Amino acid sequence: MKILHLNNPAQVATNLVKAQKELGVDATLAVTSTKGWHTNFDHNLSKVDTSSIKGKIDVGKKLYDLIKECDILHYHGQAVSHGYRDLVMWSGIMGKPVVLHHHGSEIRNKDYPKFANELVKYRYVSTPDLLEFVPDAEWLPNPVDVQDLKYSEPDISGPLKILHAPTDRQVKNTEAVEIAISGLKSEGLDIKFTIAEDKKHSELIDIISENDLVIDWLNPDYGIYGVFSIESMALGRTVICSLNDSLYDKYDVPIISIPPTDLADKIKELYNNRSLLVVQGKSSHDFVQSHHNSIESAKKVIERYKAVLS
Repeated sequence: MKILHLNNPAQVATNLVKAQKELGVDATLAVTSTKGWHTNFDHNLSKVDTSSIKGKIDVGKKLYDLIKECDILHYHGQAVSHGYRDLVMWSGIMGKPVVLHHHGSEIRNKDYPKFANELVKYRYVSTPDLLEFVPDAEWLPNPVDVQDLKYSEPDISGPLKILHAPTDRQVKNTEAVEIAISGLKSEGLDIKFTIAEDKKHSELIDIISENDLVIDWLNPDYGIYGVFSIESMALGRTVICSLNDSLYDKYDVPIISIPPTDLADKIKELYNNRSLLVVQGKSSHDFVQSHHNSIESAKKVIERYKAVLS
């Protein structure tokens, strides 16, 4: 069985490819866009200038050569062409089974593309809120490579070290985080606050390990947690988000879930009882081992591939 993964939001494809290879599946990853934060892919098509017709044709030819050799195309996130019209070639003309894996902004609050609806064999979503927009999909909790994320207890001495790493400040509600921490500092709390942006993945992992507390999706409009939260938990760090509890009612997620208005009070509570960060961090690590282990996720996906091919 030969699988081609196309594109790599939040390194989900990277983690699935690595795990699938460990399980004996011939899996590769091609990307058509990258911001330079990740380099762990097999084929980089983002260097082709697609602003011209020639560039678009060149990418199409390269994709054609890759896809014709695979048994299943596992297509992640944003469409390569508007409305997933490229599926007419991959699925309609070439007859390749396509698994479409949605990751967020490409489908949230949007009508489902008719091409995808007609030409896709199976759908995954990376967070449960997306089931509202793709109701016949399956939620696959984002996998991480737990072997590469080494647990350590936070160093809770000295200032309380807090990390926030927004890919989009409005989506992550960065302003509310900054206001809360600024207010606490003005009260005299010894806090070292770091905002990490545009960092390579390896750098970000190191930065997480240097902090005690991580604040991620502080936005009730989404109510979810993402890969950054998962990796932080795997490293043994306490995470704060504004979760929609109904999305995770089957799971006892060890994330401190609060509305933005309660952030300052919660930080003050943790500041005055640092041992909670150690206990919560260990529970968070154990949760990731059980629910976001890339090997276990890859096993489920491989069984789905088999069903699609049969």
